[in-house]
Amino acid sequence: MAEVQQMMAPSPWQAFNSQGVLRIPTKKNARTHPKVDTSPGLKLGTWNVRSLYVAGKLDNLTQEMERCKVDIMGLSEIRWPNSGQCTTEKATLYYSGNNQPNRFNGVGFIVNKNVNNKVKNFVAYSDRSALLQLKADPVDLNIIQIYAPTTDRPENEVKQLYKEIKELMKLVKKREILVVMGDFNAKVGQGRVTDVVGEYGLGERNERGDTLVQFCQEEKLIIANTWFKLPPRRLYTWQSPQHTPDYVVRNQIDFLLISQRYRNGLSGVKTYPGTDIGSDHNPVIGTLKVRLKKLRRAPRKKVDMNKLKKAEIRAEAKEEINREIAKIRTLPQPPDDVGKTWDRLKNAIVTTTNNIVGPPTYKRRRWMTDEILSLMAERGLCKNRDQTKYKEIDKQIRREIRRAKEQWMEDKCTEIETMEEKA
Repeated sequence: MAEVQQMMAPSPWQAFNSQGVLRIPTKKNARTHPKVDTSPGLKLGTWNVRSLYVAGKLDNLTQEMERCKVDIMGLSEIRWPNSGQCTTEKATLYYSGNNQPNRFNGVGFIVNKNVNNKVKNFVAYSDRSALLQLKADPVDLNIIQIYAPTTDRPENEVKQLYKEIKELMKLVKKREILVVMGDFNAKVGQGRVTDVVGEYGLGERNERGDTLVQFCQEEKLIIANTWFKLPPRRLYTWQSPQHTPDYVVRNQIDFLLISQRYRNGLSGVKTYPGTDIGSDHNPVIGTLKVRLKKLRRAPRKKVDMNKLKKAEIRAEAKEEINREIAKIRTLPQPPDDVGKTWDRLKNAIVTTTNNIVGPPTYKRRRWMTDEILSLMAERGLCKNRDQTKYKEIDKQIRREIRRAKEQWMEDKCTEIETMEEKA
């Protein structure tokens, strides 16, 4: 069978659609002195993972990211409470959720450790939208991740989401690169619509698709994964749990949008149906031609605040800080220089806490084993080939995780008892 070739973007200085849309310039003089950019670019994507609030799923996600060589993955429906960040050995997870007991919704980003030092800001707006900002050259990169309400939710929730996206867009400067991606729960359908939707969408457009297309027209965005000629298996992003060879239910509802100004900087946008995390969605992944810049900021020393819960350490720190304050009081105080006095006090507190409390010690979740990760990889190979074996391996993974966690807890309890006996 002849291989289906992906449509190639035009040359850097050729208009994409006769409207003068150019590639992202790599240098300030790129318009006058064009050069071929041989850098691999940034690989980014979006994936509805159907909850990370399951033991082992974060490790599963990190393993799939590493296998697909993805730098940044936007996540929908992670179902983590509240907002913040979580650092593992290989990546950092930025998450935005809610404080409801049902643990619905939730969005976030998981960023490869080699890229994380380029992140300059994370905005956790709601459990349906968040913004990640990265330092790049010649302009910064801004990525908005969303999770749209499903079709059974009221229309006012959809309107609220688009309102949130527009609020986050206000934090993006006009000339900067903007990417909006996620699970839109909308179908834009097949057939080109002006400069917004390409010829290679799937199915028929629905009302939520009309809303998405209108939004893109207003904000000058294109739906990138409809512009590349690919086999259908590289286009659909969701497969119904009731899907069978005789009853095919597949849709394209996850999208990656980018500013029309930078459309030619994004290439190879497609789904990866071979990935597996126990979700009915496939990730949409593309490569963005952009150079990230490492942030120049002084490293902040972290303090293990948990140690201050111990009365003896808290008392020692308090005594040392009072001693330093007493020394400061003996020094001549400039009458109008409050800032200098504050600096002395601040340095005394910081130095004392660093010396007495010390930095936190991070430990890997030791219950996760190489055997479990290997089973996850084996399960992924069965995803589109043998559903019976897939379910068998999935059950085995759950058993092994349960056993590994129990063993880890027993070992920790034994360790604590041994330390108490020695004390």
